[in-house]
Amino acid sequence: MRNIKTLLLLFLLLCPSLQVFAQSNIDRLAYIKENAVVVNNIEPLNEDYSDLALLKKSLEHVEIVGLGEQTHHDGHTFKAKTRLIKFLHQEMGFSVIAFESGFYDCYKAWQEIQNGEITIEAARKSIYPFWISKETEELFKYIDKQKDTDKPLILAGIDCKFSGTYSKNSLLHDFKDYLQVVESATVQDTAKWSAFSAALERTIAISDYLTKPSAADTLILKTELRNILKDVKGKAASREISQQEHLFWQQFMHSTLAEISKRFSNEQVRDRQMGANLAFLQSQLYKGQKVVVWAASSHLTYNGVNIEREFYQQNLRLGDYIKQSYGEKYYNIGFTGYKGKIGKLLFFPLINVKKHKLNSIEYVFGQTNQPYLFLDFNKTDLPQWLLDPLVARPFGYKEMRMRLPQVMDGLFYTEDIFEKTFIPLARQEQTL
Repeated sequence: MRNIKTLLLLFLLLCPSLQVFAQSNIDRLAYIKENAVVVNNIEPLNEDYSDLALLKKSLEHVEIVGLGEQTHHDGHTFKAKTRLIKFLHQEMGFSVIAFESGFYDCYKAWQEIQNGEITIEAARKSIYPFWISKETEELFKYIDKQKDTDKPLILAGIDCKFSGTYSKNSLLHDFKDYLQVVESATVQDTAKWSAFSAALERTIAISDYLTKPSAADTLILKTELRNILKDVKGKAASREISQQEHLFWQQFMHSTLAEISKRFSNEQVRDRQMGANLAFLQSQLYKGQKVVVWAASSHLTYNGVNIEREFYQQNLRLGDYIKQSYGEKYYNIGFTGYKGKIGKLLFFPLINVKKHKLNSIEYVFGQTNQPYLFLDFNKTDLPQWLLDPLVARPFGYKEMRMRLPQVMDGLFYTEDIFEKTFIPLARQEQTL
């Protein structure tokens, strides 16, 4: 009896705080209903963009839009991003889609696409394979349709890593052609070129997240790339090589130097170099053109001190470098979802997302019963609950507390989550 009385007393004591919490959620839900953009659907073939019209004001002066993803396997996010890219291209004048994939691989892919290669086949040889899916297929078809118009959507890459078979099959040949045109001493010295090309070939073959180049290969590559850069600096373009190609190869060498330096650094060298490669694309290679970046949300975020996770607080991300260069001209869109299952990389199991804390942003979104919403954080009158640390799952669907408006500019919500559908190679391609 005494225990029952104690429990009743505790319940009565807690009631006021429970009532306050309930009222807080009512206020949060009211704010979302009043301020979030209701997106009609995310089907990539839907080109009626009236539901996205309000985004034009948010993106009016933006030059770089980051489109994140919680994992590299979220089918609904892939669909939403594909439709958003078409909207940004058709309605907002964005003309470059830059993937978190190899800097050389995607440059080569765009050359091949312009020469008649089907985009999805060029994509197979350049971008990471988890982005070749039924949910992204329309994006590649769209690039095909636009490539011969006066408004092409240019495929590019920002990663210092080597991500595709173009690097393995074409890079050394293309780089040697360039070095011969600029009369590089390295390529003219048979012994030097033999050692350099062998070291680069081995580095390309092991360009993954675990294996690093050997100390011997690193020394050869660093020495020769620095010598070549010094040699070609200030050389003008010629009949044999365009200014664009001349600039590209110089940036490629800087990017490769970053890739091989990761073995000897505790810094997030990759994110820093992706930022440098992106700035090069926008300011030099495709000067003045507006760029959409397709990458993991964990790369595109910024101000990690506002995320209650040690990794983000201690490491600058790609988004930090973009913010430093572009300020308010960079707009980062994160993605989150409410319920469903999603795959993870390699041997990790499915993520089953079905429960959310009552004080999470996903819980509030879920109470709207809307399948798709977009919430803009670039406003001066945000409520305090959004400014305070809030539970959210935009990074790998892991619950973290963060000040959302300080780490991204907008959040795209999909009620359902499902794993993307891989497009297998045609049987004849598998036998090649």
